[in-house]
Amino acid sequence: MANFVEKHKTFRAFLHIPVGLMNVWAFQGGDGIGLTFFLAFIIYELNEDIFYLKDGAYIDIAGYLWGLALGIIGLNIWRFLF
Repeated sequence: MANFVEKHKTFRAFLHIPVGLMNVWAFQGGDGIGLTFFLAFIIYELNEDIFYLKDGAYIDIAGYLWGLALGIIGLNIWRFLF
């Protein structure tokens, strides 16, 4: 059972990586759009965790941050090469 729980957490984290990547793209449209997207996501996750599901929003936020980091690294590599 513990193995299933760990796989579920990993899957949830991977589901949120594209959200972080989209946030990097949103910052390219202007700081206001990216910051709004970032704040909306964090507020949504905390609201969901505090008042509704209580399912450990830290997993979703960790996946989001992985996506954000990968997006920033990818963007910098792209800018360096082109």
